[in-house]
Amino acid sequence: MSGGHDATAAWVAAVALDALDESLPTSVVLDDGRRLCLVREGATVHAMEDRCPHRDFALSGGDVVAPCVIECPWHGARFDLRTGAVLQGPATDAVPVYPVQVTDGMVFVGRPTGDPDAKDVAS
Repeated sequence: MSGGHDATAAWVAAVALDALDESLPTSVVLDDGRRLCLVREGATVHAMEDRCPHRDFALSGGDVVAPCVIECPWHGARFDLRTGAVLQGPATDAVPVYPVQVTDGMVFVGRPTGDPDAKDVAS
């Protein structure tokens, strides 16, 4: 996604877009302490919690094995980068995903999708 910031979410600068290599999971720690895994696929950037729910291993150490699919390097659980849904076990819980906006070459990350408080904070 690109363009101006959505006023219904609190956006935090994550990284410059050109610092993300194509289909290479990258770990970032935001100023607010969140540890995320970012994956660039063309002009799209996906953001999810950098933690496999199966055994707490960093997903940023894994591989993108298909478009929009990341595989945990420890036990091979696979997740949809767009939704966080489990595509292959042993994990059974989804990974929280975050909205992303790219503005002026900078990647901004909002609150997790489905966060009931997301509309309480204006940027």
